[in-house]
Amino acid sequence: MHELKRRKIYFASHVTTIAGKPDIAFRRKKIAVFIDSDFWHGHPERCIMPKTNIDYWNQKIVQNCKRDKQVTRELRRKGWKVIRLWEHDVKYRIDRCIQRILGELAKTL
Repeated sequence: MHELKRRKIYFASHVTTIAGKPDIAFRRKKIAVFIDSDFWHGHPERCIMPKTNIDYWNQKIVQNCKRDKQVTRELRRKGWKVIRLWEHDVKYRIDRCIQRILGELAKTL
């Protein structure tokens, strides 16, 4: 988010009136950006499961993934473009993430 502000790209954050409460929202352009945690959203390679209470954590992460898909479908039905970024990518590949957002913003001009 800091990188977007640095580039003077204005957005709303954690908008409670939009389904799923996106981390970043461009309301006029109807673009919602979610930054998904590698653990809580079950990244296929970077999600390291705890060694205890495995059934609970598996079920929790599966439910989170189902909710993510439902939110994405709902927003798309309402005409929103949904971008999902992984936490790791935001930390270590921020330029690629910014370019993805800027690419979608450019499509709406």
